[in-house]
Amino acid sequence: MSEILKFLLVSFLIFDELNSQENNFLAEIKSSPHESGFWWNDYNNYGLDLSKINFSSKINIIRGNVTYFSQIFILDDKVNLRFKETYLKISIKNNTFLKIGKYYRDFSNYFNDDLSSGHFLISRNSSPMPKIGIVSNKTFKKFRKLDFDYGIAHGQFKKDDFYLEAPFLHEKFLYMNIDLKQNKKLSIGIVHEAIWAGETQELGKLPSSFKDYLKVFISADGPLLEGEPHPNALGSHVGIWDFNFNKKYEGDRSIKLYYQHYFEDTSSLRFANKTDGLWGAELINFLPKTNFLVEYINTKNAWSDPPYQRDYYYWNYQYKLGWSYENNALGNPLVKAFKLGEFLHLGSKGEISEYHYDLRILRKINAHDNFKYTFSINKNINNRLKVGVYTMNSSSKSNFYGISFSTFFK
Repeated sequence: MSEILKFLLVSFLIFDELNSQENNFLAEIKSSPHESGFWWNDYNNYGLDLSKINFSSKINIIRGNVTYFSQIFILDDKVNLRFKETYLKISIKNNTFLKIGKYYRDFSNYFNDDLSSGHFLISRNSSPMPKIGIVSNKTFKKFRKLDFDYGIAHGQFKKDDFYLEAPFLHEKFLYMNIDLKQNKKLSIGIVHEAIWAGETQELGKLPSSFKDYLKVFISADGPLLEGEPHPNALGSHVGIWDFNFNKKYEGDRSIKLYYQHYFEDTSSLRFANKTDGLWGAELINFLPKTNFLVEYINTKNAWSDPPYQRDYYYWNYQYKLGWSYENNALGNPLVKAFKLGEFLHLGSKGEISEYHYDLRILRKINAHDNFKYTFSINKNINNRLKVGVYTMNSSSKSNFYGISFSTFFK
């Protein structure tokens, strides 16, 4: 605990001395269960086990055209300091910025990570990956109701027992945003992710030249591997078609509808896996200061028409750790490579009088499964201190009750 106090003191001193345009500092201490089997304790927690977290903080500093953000955790095993999402964001010109560090994503900007079960491609279930990327927005004078968001990034996985040499990540996205009448907006996007290069125990060193990168960029075929009837795309490719509809009403009320259609190859890119993916709706402020979210996750069509449509979501025969980072799924933790299913998820967050609440609950559909929930209530003691209590249940139907303390400086 003395190390935590030292860290807090140093952080406050640095924070106070910075002559910047905007500073934000959030710190939280929270009790957690030490037993296994609590779903909300095991998943969607930045790749960390909540039972080992003693302290967490977020720092956001804006100075000119540069933003520094850092999310820091202190674990109870020998007081380990873990930097999670930590990056520099540099504005290059209007609507264009460079980002470098460990971060999650710059697409699906409509998405509410605080309430969701998890984005289908990049969620908070894993630790963020080191990346460097550039993101921009383009508008046209002749088409004022139409604009485009686009970006590209290069990242790297980690060397471990399976990867003798860490593979690379290729990421790019393109969104078309259309302003419709009566405060409506429609966004249609495509996101492409690829694991490539590196070295594995089974296959040895994999293609990694600039020419190979260009093949990965356009998903061109790689070399014909022994035992395969035809060549496959070089690397392991995943992505989503991303659809989002937003309508604003009087006051600050709005509704968001979205669908993330997952694909791993040409067949699923063309919707051969039918309705698989993440469907969601979020109602904002239809009750004062309240968000309500509902999501439906479907993976049952991964094997809809074998052998033409037989995907093992988040798994690849070359990169057998699949779509994961540090042993955690990069996307939605409900998705399993060899287990098909449907899930329903509910989330709500808001204020009732002087209290703030947060509720998330999910269950597998058409199967014998328990509801998995977490619920918290917090109250501001003053403008700097918040105190809360929360509960979550485990697979054995036992409950855990905990407390939290958080402070905020601006």
